[in-house]
Amino acid sequence: MKPIDRNLLGEASRFIALRMGLHFPEERWPDLARGLRTAGKELGFEDPDACAGWLTTRELTVRQIEILASHLTVGETYFFRDPASFDVLEHEILAPLVSGRAQAGRTLRLWSAGCCTGEEAYSLAITCARALPDLKAWNVSILATDLNTRFLAKAEAGVYSEWSFRGTPGRLRDRFFSPADDKGFAIDPTLKDLIHFSYLNLAEDAYPSLHNRTNAMDVIFCRNVLMYFTPDHQRRVVAALHRCLVDGGRLVVNPAEASTSAFPMFAMEDIGGVTLYRKTSRPTCVGSWPELVSPVPAPPAPVAPAPPVTPIAAPPPAAPLALARTCADQGRLEEALASCEDAIAAERTNPAAHFLCATVCDELGRVEEAIVALRKVLYLDQDFVLAHHALGGLYRRLNKRKESRRHLAVAFELLSRRGRDEIVPDSDGMTCGRLLESVRAMTGA
Repeated sequence: MKPIDRNLLGEASRFIALRMGLHFPEERWPDLARGLRTAGKELGFEDPDACAGWLTTRELTVRQIEILASHLTVGETYFFRDPASFDVLEHEILAPLVSGRAQAGRTLRLWSAGCCTGEEAYSLAITCARALPDLKAWNVSILATDLNTRFLAKAEAGVYSEWSFRGTPGRLRDRFFSPADDKGFAIDPTLKDLIHFSYLNLAEDAYPSLHNRTNAMDVIFCRNVLMYFTPDHQRRVVAALHRCLVDGGRLVVNPAEASTSAFPMFAMEDIGGVTLYRKTSRPTCVGSWPELVSPVPAPPAPVAPAPPVTPIAAPPPAAPLALARTCADQGRLEEALASCEDAIAAERTNPAAHFLCATVCDELGRVEEAIVALRKVLYLDQDFVLAHHALGGLYRRLNKRKESRRHLAVAFELLSRRGRDEIVPDSDGMTCGRLLESVRAMTGA
């Protein structure tokens, strides 16, 4: 078998690190070459050199990124992989949260970042169900993201073979799954409704963001993902995940996949042999942070006469829309909704106020109210691309495929008219190119 040219491998390695965050140093070039050979065939290349050269001269589509990712990473997972992590989640993390929020709030937000085919996300849902006997009385939201749309399609179907249950107690499968066609097992619809599956590229996309639901997380599982990233991408992803968590929120990773120096802003915890990273209200010195050295005291400066005291004016109250966004960013959704209503009462023709209201309603599980608010957005501004994108996603979840395709087609057309690097209004910094890729992922284009 003809080896791939080393210069081309080097170029491909740099491109894949930049575009996807995946780390292929020289010692892993044999793995990269194997992945490029198999991916190249699916991309239409018989010659792997041609595939490697082509990579560095193109702006890749979601479909092409998906193909590369499926051949360059391992999509192998199963239910309750590393059961100790889920035991700690249920008894040491969720139990105190449930106790503290039983009288007020009753919300839980979790994220499976790099969810693959969905087994981890459904394991999180099952763990929440076990921790919450009155599950229906709570607003439990589980976000599950991946950059492989084929994995996401299988996850959304929620049907698994016997192989996905290896190591899982039979009683759990019997309680939360029912027999399906072809000897498969389908997840309980009640648990399926807790999860929002979505395309997201951890290496490139903007988060935290209200629009992609990555804000105000209580728990993030990001396991067997960081090990694929370059050290620089690891640090950037960890810093972004830190911002996605509420104070006291936990990040769960595979302790072998990244150096502790990548987590300087977290407090590291060991609970029952499971390594967790907890977000604190102020940074902690971990890993590579410099030691604090007491400076030599400077000589005292001459004392100048104190200036006259000027009364400090009280700061003006925050505008309702700004207050709504702040509350939503912090996960205080009921307060956010009340401020949205205040903002709409003050500015009934402001589409941004109605859009934020729709986003908050969706996060609260009030889907019909979210749809009504999004229709108001489009009545006020028919080219509000985020509203078309959001309606496409909502109708897709409701299995209203015709309506979903119609709004996604409009979003595609609107985005195609704009530059890829142009920022989408009200999107927390998302570019038109990234949102266009999300539309393509949702439509399979």
